[in-house]
Amino acid sequence: MFKAIQKLNPEILHPKQIRASVIIYWLKNHNLRQVQYMAGHKYVSSTERYQLNNLDSLQSKLEKFHPLNNRNI
Repeated sequence: MFKAIQKLNPEILHPKQIRASVIIYWLKNHNLRQVQYMAGHKYVSSTERYQLNNLDSLQSKLEKFHPLNNRNI
């Protein structure tokens, strides 16, 4: 099955990439404890590691609220 997915998207090099992207997606849509349960992590710190990969929302918040980036000045 992985070979079929890799044919669709050759950038996917390992099945762990799929799992990581699913967990990151869950973190965007659910709270941390729910994602911990869904991912089957024993420790919440295992789930928190995936939050570091979620830099898109942090970047957009920085662009929106950083005083030096305010275009209304």
